Amino acid sequence: MRRELVLFTVAVTIAASSIGCRKLFRRRHRSTYSTYTTPTYGYTAPTATTYGYDAGTTTRTDPAKAAAFLGHTAGCSEGHGASRDCNELGIDYELARGTSQDYATAAKYYQLACDGKTFEGCSNLGALYDDGKGFTQDKARADGLYQKACDGGSPRGCNNLGLHYLYAQGGHTQSNAKAVQSFKKGCDGNDAYSCSNLGYMYWRGLGVPKDLAKAIGLYTKGCAGGDGSGCYNLGVQYEKGEGVPKSDSLALSQYIDGCNKSSASACLSAGMLYEAGRGNSTYARDAFTASTYYTRACNGKKPAGCTKLAHLYETGDGVTLDSAQAKSLYKKACDDGDPDGCHGVSP
Repeated sequence: MRRELVLFTVAVTIAASSIGCRKLFRRRHRSTYSTYTTPTYGYTAPTATTYGYDAGTTTRTDPAKAAAFLGHTAGCSEGHGASRDCNELGIDYELARGTSQDYATAAKYYQLACDGKTFEGCSNLGALYDDGKGFTQDKARADGLYQKACDGGSPRGCNNLGLHYLYAQGGHTQSNAKAVQSFKKGCDGNDAYSCSNLGYMYWRGLGVPKDLAKAIGLYTKGCAGGDGSGCYNLGVQYEKGEGVPKSDSLALSQYIDGCNKSSASACLSAGMLYEAGRGNSTYARDAFTASTYYTRACNGKKPAGCTKLAHLYETGDGVTLDSAQAKSLYKKACDDGDPDGCHGVSP
């Protein structure tokens, strides 16, 4: 379960805590939106939540997933290679791959895998405790499982342990240096999220000297390994021309790749470039294609995507004019914290 990364720094932790207080916005007349708003270049960074294994897009009725589930069940019960099959069976139950979702049963098989020294099972079990899935949230227990996983050679366990050091969770004192150490160990083990997270640390100079070249290389590795946030951050570098030649076309390419790898921020940025006619092959505005990316951003819980999509429906730009849909999307964006969405809600 990938989680999209959000802006952080330890220095910003205090500021971030103030964001937790919901702002109240006065009702006002609807603003006039331009076709393109210069982005604030909000790089994505490690979140306080964890990464398990990717869910993919298939449902439990997929024949291949159902067959795999039966194979994992047999393998785990037979004992031959049991710990690895037990870990996969845990993932099946957690993600509803070929069976119904059941966190408690997932935890049972993750524990069997962990006990059998398939250390990914320890990390996955830790993620359930960390996120409070099927259990009361217990970050201290999660931390112990991440430590065991990382020590045993699970790159994802190292990534999650790094997040605990970064955010002072699980009983740790906050430490950028130890977070870097954990992310590096995870990245060396080819965990894509660890690489993207380590890239952000180099980009901000957190626990390491600021180094754009290393950040870009790590974002590239994270993106290539399947982390959409790595692609998104790389796209921002190209759009800004920071550490790489400025290129809207390369930025758009990275945003599309990131969107396809579940980064809602990348979907939003791709939509903005299409709406502005920047980076695509014709360099012409394409509001319809923009709407498809805004839809994906909105569905990915990026409130600004809902606001952008609402404006297209409100004006009939690239989509069929639909005032009711626009109003619904503005409200969703406002409820999820986007002030521009609140501006679009009628008094």
